[in-house]
Amino acid sequence: MYRYPPVRNMPDVPQMPGVPGGMIQPYDMGGFPAQDAGLSPAPIGTLTSALANATPEQQRTILGESLYPLVERLERSQAAKVTGMLLEMDQTEVLHLLESPEALKSKVAEAMDVLRNVAQQQNPNTPSSQLAGLSLNGAIMS
Repeated sequence: MYRYPPVRNMPDVPQMPGVPGGMIQPYDMGGFPAQDAGLSPAPIGTLTSALANATPEQQRTILGESLYPLVERLERSQAAKVTGMLLEMDQTEVLHLLESPEALKSKVAEAMDVLRNVAQQQNPNTPSSQLAGLSLNGAIMS
């Protein structure tokens, strides 16, 4: 089983009895086998103890390094931006996203909707924006 390289200021992962390799088991991210991708979530207990001993800037880095690979598996093209958006959430909510694949999928989809809406507002000449401006009589409303 693959182990993440050590995160800055994060102690080595202790062996967890009863869990092969001492790691929490990887979860399915919508058809991407975790073994093929070489990713598995960091142990939450170790992560929380590292966060407790870190500065706010280090906490954001630690969470980002844990969250990014999971987000990238769901939304490769916007993974960095979506990860940054998710890191704006409360720390306990981000930890929940690391533990719950369904919650992560939902938040990534929500972030992508926000990004699409912003892009559409910034470029109102896209076909979908023009369709949104049509009235029932076919004239474009300004």
